[in-house]
Amino acid sequence: MAAPGSLGGPVLKDVVAYVEVWSANGTENYSKTFRNQLVDMGAKVSKTFNKQVTHVVFKDGYQSTWEKAQKRGVKLVSVLWVDKCRVAGVHIDESLFPAANTNQHLPSLLKKKRKCMQPKDFIPRTPENDKRLQRKFEKMAKELQQQKTTLGTNVPVLSFESNGSLVYSPTGKVCRGHHSAMKKRLQEMKEKRENLSPTSSQMIEQSDDNTVNLLHEASLNLSHDTLCSGVKSGPTRHSVVASSRKGCQDLLRLREESGKKGRGQEPTRTLVMTSMPSEKYSVVIQVVNRLKGFSLAQEVCGSTTHVLAGKPRRTLSVLLGIARGCWILSFEWVLWSLEMGHWISEEPFELSNYFPAAPLCRQERLSSAGQYRGTLFADQPTMFISPASNPPRAKLGELVMLCGGRVTQVPRQASIFIGPSPGRKKETVKYLSETWILDSISQHKVCASENHLLP
Repeated sequence: MAAPGSLGGPVLKDVVAYVEVWSANGTENYSKTFRNQLVDMGAKVSKTFNKQVTHVVFKDGYQSTWEKAQKRGVKLVSVLWVDKCRVAGVHIDESLFPAANTNQHLPSLLKKKRKCMQPKDFIPRTPENDKRLQRKFEKMAKELQQQKTTLGTNVPVLSFESNGSLVYSPTGKVCRGHHSAMKKRLQEMKEKRENLSPTSSQMIEQSDDNTVNLLHEASLNLSHDTLCSGVKSGPTRHSVVASSRKGCQDLLRLREESGKKGRGQEPTRTLVMTSMPSEKYSVVIQVVNRLKGFSLAQEVCGSTTHVLAGKPRRTLSVLLGIARGCWILSFEWVLWSLEMGHWISEEPFELSNYFPAAPLCRQERLSSAGQYRGTLFADQPTMFISPASNPPRAKLGELVMLCGGRVTQVPRQASIFIGPSPGRKKETVKYLSETWILDSISQHKVCASENHLLP
């Protein structure tokens, strides 16, 4: 299956885009992420709004940009249009995803001024990258060289080595205390300069390591058959706005709860991402940090309420989310929440077409009085899971117990053996593959064991 955005090659090769994507309060600039996605799809991205611009990706941007685009007849699109083109691999009709301007009817005195609060990249000042500092050092060296020429050879010398570092050579015997202090000061400056560069390298290495770790989860796909992800009719702006009232209520409830807990405490709800490309991963992190209400977790646990799937694949996180009665949502839920400025209703974005068991388990979790535990495997005999099973034994055991099943560590006590069995098989025991557990959870019914027997 071709990667998103590669079905038709450079699908946006005729597009010259200008991107202006801000948070609702005008302090966070998200434009860079969407600029990179447009470039990956073959579009040209302009840093300024010039006459060559054909599309403006707009969200909570400047009123002048909005008016300029309307005056020139340039197409105004939302961030959802960029994501749809990338996922579908084709040039989507712009009229399906028009941009909205929340400040269009506000008086000029009430329009927000934008001041980006994101930290800028720190570049240390050194003579190599700072002309002013370089001139100072050159002036010092020149003056000392003149003193040496005028007074003779018994004077200190300040010069540059081939690698650009400063060297101080006191050759006279006069004013040794002053010479020593100056030498010490220059040595401190040199050490300070040397310690700046490794820090930047360490930051880059840590960034690369984080990217690899983020992509590790996305590579886990338990299903050998990838699902088709063609262009489907997603939720319209009208349906999302209509359902956002519930999102506002949830937001108010979350604020009340957070107020009771006090400051400095992490949210009790966790969100887990799976099959999420790195560019989407960074968007989710920024939106969660902006809208609050969630903590990000690497694995599904008891506090997880939402599992966000970049692609509709049956991963361990999705299955654990189903077993725990979590929301299984598409990435568009985050984009629409970014558009609306708060977490909106999840129902239009639930992946129930791909995982029909998800809404059923979620309803069971809501209706349960105490801690939720499924009943899918409650009537099944005790199971033993092979140490050589794939997925790992611990995860399969967790799935079975979350669905009401019983797992033993002793093979002779089990009536169902899951996974490869190296020893002699018993006639009274059923030997089933791991897919029996996975398929049963996905379909929310116990599958026929005859279709999953191991030879």
